[in-house]
Parts: sequence; structure tokens; C-alpha cells
Amino acid sequence: MNYKGLWDGSPQLSKIASRNVMLVQLVLALFLGSLLVGVCAGEDSVLKMASPWEPKSLDPVVYSLNIEIAEPLLSVDSEGKLSPKLAKSWDVSEDGLTWTFHLRDDVKFHDGTPFTADAAKASLERTFRKSAEYSSVKTFPIESVKAADKYTLIITTSRPFAPLAGYLSKDATDILAASSLNDKDEVIKPVGTGPFKFDSWVPKESMTAVRFDDYWGTKAKMEKVIFQCVPEEKTRESMLRAGDADIIGTLSPALSLKLAKDPDFTIYTQKEMGRVRHILFNTNKQPLDDVRVRKAISMAVDRDLICKSLLEGVDETAAAPFSPDLYWANKNLEMPSFDPEKAKALLEEASWTDTDNDGIREKDGKKLEIALFTYTSRPELPSIAEALKDQLGKVGIKIKITILDNSAVMEQAKGGKVDMYLVSINALLNRDPDTWASYFTPASYYYDCMNYAPEDVVSLIQKGRETMDTEKRKEIYDQLQEKILEDAPVAYLTYYSGISATRSNVHGYELSLIGEHHLENVYKE
Repeated sequence: MNYKGLWDGSPQLSKIASRNVMLVQLVLALFLGSLLVGVCAGEDSVLKMASPWEPKSLDPVVYSLNIEIAEPLLSVDSEGKLSPKLAKSWDVSEDGLTWTFHLRDDVKFHDGTPFTADAAKASLERTFRKSAEYSSVKTFPIESVKAADKYTLIITTSRPFAPLAGYLSKDATDILAASSLNDKDEVIKPVGTGPFKFDSWVPKESMTAVRFDDYWGTKAKMEKVIFQCVPEEKTRESMLRAGDADIIGTLSPALSLKLAKDPDFTIYTQKEMGRVRHILFNTNKQPLDDVRVRKAISMAVDRDLICKSLLEGVDETAAAPFSPDLYWANKNLEMPSFDPEKAKALLEEASWTDTDNDGIREKDGKKLEIALFTYTSRPELPSIAEALKDQLGKVGIKIKITILDNSAVMEQAKGGKVDMYLVSINALLNRDPDTWASYFTPASYYYDCMNYAPEDVVSLIQKGRETMDTEKRKEIYDQLQEKILEDAPVAYLTYYSGISATRSNVHGYELSLIGEHHLENVYKE
């Protein structure tokens, strides 16, 4: 049969063919259009966040992931109070030894297995026994962890331990499913209960999480979140401007003011509960083994100038670890005065004098030179270090600045090479003052930076841990703050506000009181 004749020769068939061609074209147009819409929707459902923090491990005991993959039993609410999370409620016995946690019964792990008291028991037992270098829970006086029934967990301690509830709100105690671990008890894939589940990790580059549709709480609006590790603040800014990042975190006040002038961006500033910028002194190394030198340094620092000129008035000067608005603050402590002349007098009293008039003091033929270390993850710290160098130089102290990442500084500290360390540490990360107090114990991550753990201080810390009455604990921590101010193993400089920026089409973002990025309500227009 000659199909050509049928097609070309018949006007009716030509019209039919023409209509068919138009129909095919319409279907193709609709199909391609739907593909384009799908691509756009896919792009709008992916959230890209850039921060300077590089996950060192997939294990929450070793490193705080802070990306809502796994959850602890308790949490910290928007008012800074301990609140339920995987535990609906909890109570403690009168003797302070038995803690009972009543767990949610509607929670699944990302692998589909149910969250139960047995699962929580296995996860917490691993946490408590793991002696990782970065673990903040390795000295807990845990006697046993038991599942009383399917949704009741009982933790027994060998002695009263008041901070326990607070520590159970920290990332280090996140509950992981058994499938997270290999046969060596190592986390190979964090399988948690959070609104996002782990997808992939490229060390030193990024971590990707996807929405968990069976989440027990508010379902995340974004299908995927990509957390990008970008150490340089300028690079994070460029990524935000180019659309390569929807959110950038840990910004300097200077950059936040710059971005605030652009309607394409929204700035989020949150005074972080308990975080304070301060100097750690190596009290075991000359010349900082002399308390007069440490106090002279504190007096020579113009905190007001740092707040106004470097922090753009965003943050306030600090006299102690807890700002006056916090319950644990000792209201009787006075702000260290900026008094360069008194600082000079203290140095003279300590026999540090400038005999050759070169502007640098010396003693026994040795110049008063001090190594100051800091890091760039908090982008304002290097500028503050430069200000300290200038201000201390005016009283005859020569400062040598070294900038490394935090882990590298700690290695230097173990070798006794760190004289002073400029840091930004959260003293109430778990809403309990033991977070701060624990820095002054031999088990502290920062002990090698200070070498400060006198018996009377350690005794006060232990007393604070074993006292269950909150008001009595407050009195103990007031005493401890006074002791720290007297001995000056640290110099508190300023309080801290976390700052993030989003593109203007990003909504629902929240920066918490303890520096967490809450992303479950985030969506893009």
C-alpha cells in the first residue's frame, strides 16, 4: 500500500494529520513544561547552608553535628529552659540518685525501627562508656541505665549529679539507632530520629541530609539540606550573593551590618545564652604563672572600645561567664576596670620593667613576650587579637599572634606552646553552670590551655554537682565565680551574639539561644 498517497493526496487526511501533529506538539509542550516545573520545584526544595564548622566525625559524642539528624532526651526551649524532646517528662528521686524518663511512644528511627527505652538504653550506655577525647560526658557518675518498660528509662548514678538533665540535652547524648554502628562500636552512619536523616558526607566539604517523612514532630518543609563547610567568611558572603548558599552562619558584626543594607538579604542576630569571648591564661608558664601579670593584662584591655569599634555595638562587655540577665550570674561581681596605669603598676610590682626604654618590659634579662593564639571560625576573633596586641603593647607587653584552627591550637597547648588563647566558649550550652565549671577540672578539654584546677576549685565544682537544690547550687557557683575572678585564670572580654544571614526568599529560619540552626520550618519562595 502506498501510504504516501494516503497522507499527501487526501485533504481530509491532511487535516487529520495536521491536527494530530498539533496534538503531539501540545502534549510535548506540556510534558517539557512539567519537567521544567519539576526542576524549579526541586531547586526550591533544596536548602544550602554555609558555615565555617567542619564535622570532624559522624559520632555526636566526638563532634556536635548540630544539624537535626539525631535528638537527645531533653532540649532547651526558646526561653532557655530545659524542655521535653524524646522524653515527654522526667523526675528525680529525693536522694538525687535515680532519674526516671518517660519517653514518647510515637517516634521512629530513620531506619524504620521504633524508638524505645531499650534503644535509648543502648545508645546512652555507649555514650557513657565512650572515652573520646572530645567527650563532655566521660566523667559522669553513671551506675546503671535500665529500661523499666517499653517507654520508661531509669538512669541511676553513684552519687547525686544535678547537671545530668542538662547534659542530656546536649548533642553528645543524642540517641542513635543500633544500625548507626559497625562491629567496632564506631558510628558509620548516624541514624537518628530528627526531622532530617543523614544522606552523605564529604569530609572537609559538605554533609547532606534529606527530609524524614515519618518524623514524630513538625515535618520539615525542605526536601534536602546541604551543609557546606566554608571556613572563610568572605567566601561565605560571595556564595550568599551568588545564590550558592541560602543561609550563611557565624558572621562578624561588620559583615552583618554590610549585608543588612541590601534588601536581598535578611539578618538574624541572637544573643547566645552563656557564650562569652575570653582569654585563657596558661597559669603554669612564665610570665602568666604570676597572677599579677594576668590581672594586669585584664586591666589593660579596653573592652568598651572592642565592643564599639570591632563588634559594632552588637555585644556587651563581660565581667564574668554569665551575663547579668541569666539566673546563674553573680550580681555582686564588678566589671574589671580599664586602667592601664594600674596595669603598669602591677607589672612593676611583679618586677617587669622597661630598663632599655624600647617599650617592652623585661625581667632577669628576658623580654615580656607572650604568644596569643586564636582561630578564624569566629571571624571577629583575629581582629580582637590585633586590638589586644595594640592595647597590651601600650603597657609594655609584646604579643605574638598565631592563628590556627581550634584542634591545632589544642595540639600546641599539649606541647606547652600556648601562653594565651582567645576563644568564644558557651558557658551554658546545656543550660547548666557545670558546663562552665567543668573547664576548671583536669578532665577539661581546655585544661592544657590553663593548667588551672586547684583543689579548692575542684572541691567547689564537685559540691555544685552533688547539690540538688537549685538555690543552694546558685550560692556555690557564686563562690566559684568569685574565686575565678580572684585567681584570674581567664579574662572575660565580651558576651556573644550569633549572627546568620539568609537570602530574602528564605523564610522560617530560627537561630536558637544556644546557637543551633532550626531548619524544619524553613521554606523558600
